[in-house]
Amino acid sequence: MTAGRLLTLAPLQLVQALVGFGGLAAFTRLMSAEEFGRYALALSLSLAAHTLLFTWAEAAAFRFFATAQAGRRLADHFATVIAIALALGLATMLATGLVLTRAGLGAEVNTLAAFAAGASVLRFVTRIGRESDRAALAFTRYAGLEIAYLALGFAAGLAFLTVFDLGAAAPFAGLALGGAIVALFDAPRLYAQAKDGYATFSRSRHYAAYGGPLALALVVDLAVQAGARIIVATQAGEASLGAYAAAFGLARPLDLLFIGVSAAYAPVIFQAYERDAETARTAARTAFAILVALTLPACVGLALVAEPLSALMLGESVRAEAAQALPWLALAGLFSGFTLYYWSEAFQLTQRTGLRALLMLAPGAVQLTATYALTPAHGAIGAALAAAAGAVVGCALLSVVGRGLFALPAPREALLRAFAATTLMAGAVWLTPDYAGLAAKVAVGAASYALAALALDLAGARGAASAVLQSLSHTMRGLRPALLDQTK
Repeated sequence: MTAGRLLTLAPLQLVQALVGFGGLAAFTRLMSAEEFGRYALALSLSLAAHTLLFTWAEAAAFRFFATAQAGRRLADHFATVIAIALALGLATMLATGLVLTRAGLGAEVNTLAAFAAGASVLRFVTRIGRESDRAALAFTRYAGLEIAYLALGFAAGLAFLTVFDLGAAAPFAGLALGGAIVALFDAPRLYAQAKDGYATFSRSRHYAAYGGPLALALVVDLAVQAGARIIVATQAGEASLGAYAAAFGLARPLDLLFIGVSAAYAPVIFQAYERDAETARTAARTAFAILVALTLPACVGLALVAEPLSALMLGESVRAEAAQALPWLALAGLFSGFTLYYWSEAFQLTQRTGLRALLMLAPGAVQLTATYALTPAHGAIGAALAAAAGAVVGCALLSVVGRGLFALPAPREALLRAFAATTLMAGAVWLTPDYAGLAAKVAVGAASYALAALALDLAGARGAASAVLQSLSHTMRGLRPALLDQTK
């Protein structure tokens, strides 16, 4: 894995964060409380439906690209994926239309449901394209079109809300428009790749057998998180639920780090696995070192600045409790990130996704049980502790069982170097006085960690820094003659 791939995907992670926080800030201000409540409910239901209906095909489009490429059956692969997308998309829209015409719901609910269904189907189409790009190591196209979808969808959603007054349906209308535009760019290329290929029922069934358990596991996780929030609300009250949800949102950047690194390394590992298992382990070893080097300091950093960050981002009513819950949710994010984006690869490489789905029932049960036990006395903090406990159990379980399928490496040297650099960073942040403010703590933490990473050569930091400096130097040498000509 090269630093170039991560740099190519970095703008996408930034846009995802900006759209996430920007959407929360804009929609809560431009919608009434009732409209935003309907939007939030529709978003949750749409996410659950998309996960159950479409995620399995998206996962198969990524997983079997390398297999089809190695067997010179890419046209058949794309023909099958396109056939699945058309069948599922049309069936979903027809079913939605049938339900809405017979359910006798109001015009506002019908509009909201129709746009949510359309946005979900078009998102499915764009995800087929993006997962295929990622599998083909086309990271520039992957990041560029994903950024276009997010930016267009967000901007159009704001326009539909402010100009056309679509209310809770506006964000979904915007996403539908963004998805339609990106799908128009994807369609000719996907059609060309599927030309002369044949879609078969047996291949579709094989894809469903692989992706179905992954989708079910994600649905179970969504149900666990929803169940935990219901328990918090009933056991500790809506104020604690608000603090828990707010802290959960503040921990979101950690998840974005895992997604970004996984987008860069997973296709490399899958392609290598089709050629040679040892080559795949070598790629995974590098990926593990990069994941640890980026996510461990992010987790500790969130814990260290929980109070000033909460004071900056959150309202006073949830600030104090959210600040205490955030360190535990950051820890939960760290362990669940390694579970989802590293240890799970052993099950996906060997196509044992059903076993993975069964194993993930255990951490869900632990989290719900601990949430029920801890929230009456500790509120949001107890729920965060429960989430961390469930994440640790899931990470340990998948890492141990997965070694029997395909032993993914966890190099001790990379762990020790990351722990050492993070400890130095934590010490520097802890010594920075509180009156210096959040920005100073972040700057001190970033600078101290960067220096420690260079000193320890963490995840090849010296080589990456040298390559960046050489690239900049080469660029400046190329610009110098032009600058001299302009001054003459």
